Amino acid sequence: MKQISLLNSTNPFPYEVIRSKRITLVVYVRKGQVEVRAPMRAPMYWIQSFLKEKTPWILEQLVSQKQKQAESLVIADGREFTFLGKSRVIAVVLAKQQKAVLKGDTLYLYGRDSSKATLEKVFNTWLLDQAREYMATQTIKTARLLGVDHKLKEVVFRKTKSKWGHCCEDGTIQYNWLTMMAPREVVDYLI
Repeated sequence: MKQISLLNSTNPFPYEVIRSKRITLVVYVRKGQVEVRAPMRAPMYWIQSFLKEKTPWILEQLVSQKQKQAESLVIADGREFTFLGKSRVIAVVLAKQQKAVLKGDTLYLYGRDSSKATLEKVFNTWLLDQAREYMATQTIKTARLLGVDHKLKEVVFRKTKSKWGHCCEDGTIQYNWLTMMAPREVVDYLI
């Protein structure tokens, strides 16, 4: 059951209350939204008191998430991004074939249109290809150098929220391909 509370005099932020069969109160701040999970019969004064106690933390999270959103990568003509730690500029070119080509410090994104979805798809495909080429090759070289290449099953890539990479028990090494935007020394250290 959902119960929504808007901005009021006791709280400096809007929030949503979700009631369920639980015995404790918990607050989440995700994507700039405040959500309180509460027991079915928790009185509103209890929830209000809980939110008042957590207000400094909630405001800190809201500000932090807003900053992260402002700093997030925007794929558009003339925007800068980093690749292996070096600053690059995006140039959008309308074309029939979708592809990306890095020439010097400019990444040319070719696409049928300049929509956000098209540009992100072309950019992400290019960055994933770069990760497969560089990180997979370096991983195999490093495994051979360390004498553990017989344990390496495969190198895979996923876009994860909290990990740059990890090893699985079966010999699979997984990397977050967005790591390619970090400095080369960081990527090499991760490998």
